[in-house]
Amino acid sequence: MSTWSRALVWSLIAAAFIGPGTVTTAAKAGSEGGWQYLAFVALAALAGFLLMEMVARLTLVSNQSLGQILGRNGKWLAWLCFGAVLLGCMAYQAGNLLGALSGVQLVIPRQRIWVLLIGAMAAIVLWPGESKKIARALAGVVTLMGLVFMVVATGLIFNGQSLTGQGTVATGTIIGLVGTTIVPYNFFLAAGLGRGESLGDMRRGLSLSFLVGALITGSIVLVGSGVTLFTGFADLARTLDAGFRDQGALILGIGLFAAGFSSAVTAPLAAALAGRELLADGEADNFGPKSFRFRIIWLVVLAIGLVVALLELDIITVILAAQVANGLLLPFIAGIVLVFANDRGLLGDDVNAWWQNGLGFLVATFLAQKNATLLLDKVGIEGIWPGIIAAGVYGLLLVWLMGRRQSV
Repeated sequence: MSTWSRALVWSLIAAAFIGPGTVTTAAKAGSEGGWQYLAFVALAALAGFLLMEMVARLTLVSNQSLGQILGRNGKWLAWLCFGAVLLGCMAYQAGNLLGALSGVQLVIPRQRIWVLLIGAMAAIVLWPGESKKIARALAGVVTLMGLVFMVVATGLIFNGQSLTGQGTVATGTIIGLVGTTIVPYNFFLAAGLGRGESLGDMRRGLSLSFLVGALITGSIVLVGSGVTLFTGFADLARTLDAGFRDQGALILGIGLFAAGFSSAVTAPLAAALAGRELLADGEADNFGPKSFRFRIIWLVVLAIGLVVALLELDIITVILAAQVANGLLLPFIAGIVLVFANDRGLLGDDVNAWWQNGLGFLVATFLAQKNATLLLDKVGIEGIWPGIIAAGVYGLLLVWLMGRRQSV
């Protein structure tokens, strides 16, 4: 297999984060601030590359899974990480199911109760424990949908159309864009893909993955800038109609269903894989895809997602909330990755270079500042300085922990 053929394996990372959440969040961003959000799309892709490269390097050099590394540093840390990943997958799952339903509704009007059928289909695919082939096939359809957005966005640029949206930029939307790009369960996917690869192939593959992901997300942002007020996928379909002879609803509907269903399979599976990585405690053979513990984890994620999806909640609001919820988890996840990527006991001379630590630190503290500002604002503490102070405390703690690992 050629170097670039091996690198293409990493395209699974991009396929995993281009789901209904990405379409929704990017379209809302475009409607709000248009091209002004492109810088944050680029930042999210860069941050994703940096963090995923560290996780894959940890697995590749130490020859240990991420779960093994975390488990050896305290069972409490493994349970804490599993809890964070589980909550993230639950949050995503409702959005995945509703995204798939929205795709169907664009083509054939259906009631929300039909989400039960989509959930049942996901369970049937997951039960044998061999769902990767179907997920990859559906990811191919998602990629075609991404190409559609890229074509339309290119046309908008060359036609000289205004791409400013309403001219506003919101902190919550920024966090959502980052949360939909750096998916917590992808850290375990990156760790698994890293096995048996060279550092060079891994870096080429990840760079290709996040470049493609950023191009698709940025294209959706630009297409979304043509929507005066984004309230649903029908608004986005009308923008696509102009370039595809009034077939925007059909194209978006098929793509959304594929994105939602493939993600509805991936999120519960990722939660179960994270459980096996973090909680097996040397009994991985008894935590296989057909074991009770493995199945109960993905069943819980699927069931919680179904319950939320069946509530009379606005579909777009649920999907956006899931992205923000995952974005709020990222300073915690990013901090753990940065600390262990400086562990000489695990990586020897392959620990982070100074520039990797510098960029990673800037990304992590930026996320901490945005998250703190959003959360403090919700409790009535307004202004930029409280968020900056919180991020400063986070940054000092992170530097101290990174320094300790460097000296081990």
